[in-house]
Parts: sequence; C-alpha cells; structure tokens
Amino acid sequence: MNKIKQSLMIVILVFAGINLMAQGPRIKFEKTTHDFGTIKEEVRNAVAKFVFTNTGQADLKILKVKTSCGCTASSYSRGVIKPGEKGYVTATYHTAHRPGPFRKTITVTVNDPDHPNTVLFIKGKVTPRQKSPGDLFPTSMGNLKLMSNHLAFNDIKLTEVRTDSMKVYNNWSHPMTFSFPNLPAHLKVKMLPSNTLQPKTIGYIVVTYDANKKNDFGLAYDRVTLQTNDANQAMKTLTVSAILSQDFSNMTEKQLKKAPKIVVNQTTYDFGKVKSGTLIKFNFVVTNAGKHELIIHKVKASCGCTATKPAATHIKKNKSTEIAVEFNTAGRRGRQHKTITVITNDPVNPQIILNVQGELTP
Repeated sequence: MNKIKQSLMIVILVFAGINLMAQGPRIKFEKTTHDFGTIKEEVRNAVAKFVFTNTGQADLKILKVKTSCGCTASSYSRGVIKPGEKGYVTATYHTAHRPGPFRKTITVTVNDPDHPNTVLFIKGKVTPRQKSPGDLFPTSMGNLKLMSNHLAFNDIKLTEVRTDSMKVYNNWSHPMTFSFPNLPAHLKVKMLPSNTLQPKTIGYIVVTYDANKKNDFGLAYDRVTLQTNDANQAMKTLTVSAILSQDFSNMTEKQLKKAPKIVVNQTTYDFGKVKSGTLIKFNFVVTNAGKHELIIHKVKASCGCTATKPAATHIKKNKSTEIAVEFNTAGRRGRQHKTITVITNDPVNPQIILNVQGELTP
C-alpha cells in the first residue's frame, strides 16, 4: 500500500514540474544558422538578424550575448519579451582584412529554464578586394608612393658587390623624372625602366652596394637623395643600410690556427645599485690570445653610453689594450642595460658584445 502511495506521489511531482516548466518563459528561434554565401571584403560589416518568439507563459529576457572572435552582437532585444511576442539578436561579421571562409558563433543566454543557452551560427566566404596603390605602397613622399623608404641589404661581406631594388608607384597625373645626386662612392643608383616614370605606373629604384668601398664594419646607414620634378615634394630621401663584415670564408685551416683571438677580461660589468646622476666608468681589457695581429675595426656603444677608441687598435700576440666606457646616468631611473659592440678580425668571434648594467635609485 505504501509503495502505491509513493508511486502516486512521484507521478504527481513529475506532472507538477512539467506544468511549472510549461508556465515559464520559452525561447524559439526562427533559424539558428545564417549563411551569407559569398560576400565582398568591401562590405566591411555583414549583418544577420535572428528572430525568436517567446512561446512560454512567462516573461522572457536575454541575460547575455557572447560572440566568437571577429563577430559582434551589435544589438538585441534588451527589455522583457512577453509571451507570444518576438525579439531579435543581430550579429555583425567584420570582413575587412578577413578574406576566405568563416564560421562564427553567437551564444544567447536567457531565463528559459529549459533552454538557457542557444548557439547561433553565421557562415560564409569573403572574397578579397582588389588592392589599391595605397595598400601596396603605404609610404608616401609627395606624389611618389613606396612600399618602404628603407632598403636593407642585411649581412654583406666586404668582398661583395650586391644589388637590390625597391618598388615605387607614380601616383601623380604627370610623368615623374628621377636623378640621384651626390651619391657616395660605394653606391650606384638608377631608375628602371627609365629615369622617367609615367603616371599611375610602377617603377624600380635599383641600388648596387660595393661593400669594399664603404670602408666600414657592422651596421651602417646611408641617405640617398632623389631629385624629382614632383610639384608636391621635389627632393626625397631614402635610407640604405647594411651589416658589413669581414670575409673569412677563404681562410685555410693553417691560417685559422694562426689567426688572432680576442679575449676580454669580462664581458659584463655590473655596477650594482647607485644613485641616478652617477657617472659610471669602467675599462674592459682586450687581449690577443692568437698568433697573428688582432685588429679592432670598430667600437660602438648603445644610446646613452660612450666607449672611447682603444689606445691601440692593432694588438700583437699576448698584448692587451683597454676600452674605456662611460655611462652618464643623469635623468635615468630603474634597471639599466647598455651594450658596446666590438668588431675585430678574429675569424671565430668577429663581433663581441660587452655589457654595462645595474640599477639606478633616486
């Protein structure tokens, strides 16, 4: 008898729960997926609208809308949606710089106890827009547009002569003429296909770099002047850079064994904690542990630090010289790290980095 009563009680509770759920809010979307098909990148913002109905018997409310990357829910029904009334969620996909297929989600959280979360989908394919001269040539000098105003040769041996080019675009309505006055001996520059670039056409500034004539080591910069007839900016300036190094590739094993060898007493000087405004001084001792003469080609300090030219740049076997370093800490605070680059004719370690570091207190 008790078992029958218990079974009846369970049935009553189940039906009561179902009845309560039926009396609550209920969300039903007309669709949960929107396919944009193929859209152009120029559209920029593709918008889909998802409409829903409150099919329950209590007020429905959107609690939260969350979108995946590249998509935003620009608007949705903010107030209470009465039973039988409709609401909406709009989703916007940003097409700019996103060519190709996509599939994004929008998660809608409501106070529907049966379906608190509904995931909506938008999908499609974005076709890339045709690139304009402004896209391809973002740098402007008057009516001349360039991909960059800097041509980097990167690593180049002193025995090399290398040629590279930069692409340019004449955005003017007139032919633009080019000449390159006052070039240094190690650079040759010309314009192709000719010294006159027709309107709305692409040309090439071709630079030939003779590293041996540069007579430098490490990172080196040159400024190249472009003389044009551009009414907006006749004189233009480009930067050419290269990282110059000695060529050891032809050295024999016997020569390498007799080569100079740089040794430094220490590669890092830590001055600890000092007050800002203190003048830091330190001497790095450089020794030639090789057999042939060690030549210090270049000593260059990073910004805020100075390194004097060593007393001797040609160091015999087992001889030493000093590189005096000064760091003026005035106006600086906190942890500091400065570097001194030393370039030599040591084929194993042609470039070494010395460090000066420490902490500055008020």
